[in-house]
Amino acid sequence: MTTAVLDRGVPSVAEAPVVHPHGGPGRTRITAKALEHVAVNIAAESLGVPAGRVKVELADDQGALALIVTSPMRAIPLSRVSAAPDALQRSGGSIVERVSAATGAIAARVEQLSGSSVSRVSIRVSGLEIDQEGRVS
Repeated sequence: MTTAVLDRGVPSVAEAPVVHPHGGPGRTRITAKALEHVAVNIAAESLGVPAGRVKVELADDQGALALIVTSPMRAIPLSRVSAAPDALQRSGGSIVERVSAATGAIAARVEQLSGSSVSRVSIRVSGLEIDQEGRVS
C-alpha cells in the first residue's frame, strides 16, 4: 500500500492494488476526508458520544497515519459510583483506563477499515457527557 502526502503533511489518499471483475488491474483511492470521516465515527463509537461532537485531525507520521482526536466522552454520574462501588468497573473503568482502551480500539479499527497503517492516536478529552441515572451502561 502506498500513501501520497499533501503539501500540508496530511495523507491525501491511500492506494491499494485491486483486481477488477473484468480482469484488469486498478487502484482504490481513499481521500483524506474519507479517512477523517471513518476515524470520527470510530472515535465517537469508542467514546460513547455522537459523531457530531468529535473532531479528528490527520497527520503524516513518517508514512503512517497519526490521529489527533478531540472529543467529550460518556461517563456515569458520581452518585452512581457512590451508591454502587462496582459501577465504575462495570462502566469500563476510570476515565484514564477508558481513554487508553479507546486509543487502541480506534487505531485497530481505522487500520482494519481503511488499510492505512496507524502509528499513533492521541485523544484530548474536551468534556464529559454524564449518563442519565436510568440509563444502562
